Amino acid sequence: MNSLYTAAQVKAFEKNSFIKEGDDLQAMIEAAKQSVEVLNKDYPTSEFLILCGPGNNGGDGYFIGIGLIKLKKRVKFLDVLRNAKKSLLCEHAFRKAEGSEFINLKALKNISRKTVVIDAIFGIGGRIDLGRKLEKILFDCNKFETKVAIDVPTGLDANTGEISQACFNADKTITFIAYKLGQRINEGKDYCGELILKDLGLGMEENVSPTLNELSFEDIKKIIPKRRQNSHKGDHGRLLIIAGDDGFGGAGIMSSESGLKTGAGLVKLLTRKSHVSASLARNPEVMVSGADNAQDIEAHLDWPDAVVAGPGMFKNYWSEQILYKLLIHVADNNIPTLLDAGALRLLSYKAFSKIKLHSETVLTPHPGEAAEMLNMSVKEIQENRIKAAKALQIKYGCIIVLKGSGTIICNKNSAYLCSSGGPELAVAGSGDILSGVIGSLIAQGLSPFDAAKTGVEIHALAGEEFVKDVGRIGLAAGELISYIRKFLN
Repeated sequence: MNSLYTAAQVKAFEKNSFIKEGDDLQAMIEAAKQSVEVLNKDYPTSEFLILCGPGNNGGDGYFIGIGLIKLKKRVKFLDVLRNAKKSLLCEHAFRKAEGSEFINLKALKNISRKTVVIDAIFGIGGRIDLGRKLEKILFDCNKFETKVAIDVPTGLDANTGEISQACFNADKTITFIAYKLGQRINEGKDYCGELILKDLGLGMEENVSPTLNELSFEDIKKIIPKRRQNSHKGDHGRLLIIAGDDGFGGAGIMSSESGLKTGAGLVKLLTRKSHVSASLARNPEVMVSGADNAQDIEAHLDWPDAVVAGPGMFKNYWSEQILYKLLIHVADNNIPTLLDAGALRLLSYKAFSKIKLHSETVLTPHPGEAAEMLNMSVKEIQENRIKAAKALQIKYGCIIVLKGSGTIICNKNSAYLCSSGGPELAVAGSGDILSGVIGSLIAQGLSPFDAAKTGVEIHALAGEEFVKDVGRIGLAAGELISYIRKFLN
């Protein structure tokens, strides 16, 4: 599990680590030394062009170049903002590099595209408002075949993963002290490329609590439910799924099939009566009942160990009356519940304002639903997904799964990032599958928070497995189920 930090956390830790005069210089020299080792190993026959800014990241760049020159590498420097005042450390490193080969902007167009370009312009202090001159430089440098960023690519916000009009598009990023949030969310994954951490021996992870923890399969596989040899279907949980308005029966069918094939002992689907025959034809193992009004669900509400509601539901009378009846019941009886899709949009209705959701309820909005729930724009949600997820948690007091590229899972005390998966998952029904998986894991005995983390991670990894087998294009959401099942086993 990787620990992720804000830029402010890293800067504060770095400052507190430098006790004696000159510690910061020694840290810069060590960072350069370890970077040179990576560059020499990965690009043994290459020439290098190092873009240096006026701050400490530029100082890193100068020392890296000096180290490469000592190894007999051909190195050129470009002092990108030559008229800007340099930091003390950058000025020191710049003086050490005097006598080396410096080029000007006009000469940039004459550099071979096979040269390895190293971005040491801004790093963790990188700005979004770069200005046209610097954006033009980055645009030109992104045409080179091999690009390496030092700490954080210039133009990438180290906190939010937001990018400028131009951003250094690295194939590899050598980052220092700790992983930064912006490297793993929004555009960060694409623009950082392969991420290599050099903690410089400072041990930030041992001393500072992260803002987010980044999930991996190794982190969650130990909590996947295990089966006793002497067990029966009743031991594996009863999952109730309420889903599928007229014309959207597939949502309920996919969610229930997902719950069934990811281990729930018994699965029951309550859906519109018009969808019952289709569900039975697809999954005869799922118990299905027609529910065209709130009274139709009453007899089923004491049955489940966990409930999923919302796929294929909308802002209409049918969805509203059924959800209202459900939420009153699960609140009174403390039944773990996941709300998705249409159920989330209904929460903003005045009729639901007096219903207090249990803290173990799981809400799984995508950015559009989250925007409606917080009365914000989708752009505002995406610009700071962590802030948005925490705002949802505070408003509703629940477990939040903010879906998207870099899904955030948080409760009152902890927050996790799933950086697995990719655009292959951006298809209709993908969220319905995820809801069924999480509901199934809750029914099998995982805490709702552990179920959310586990379900999100294996759902994303299933997407990655599909990409390996087929490619990113053409996934039908139901195809995820077989891959998810393999991870569970």
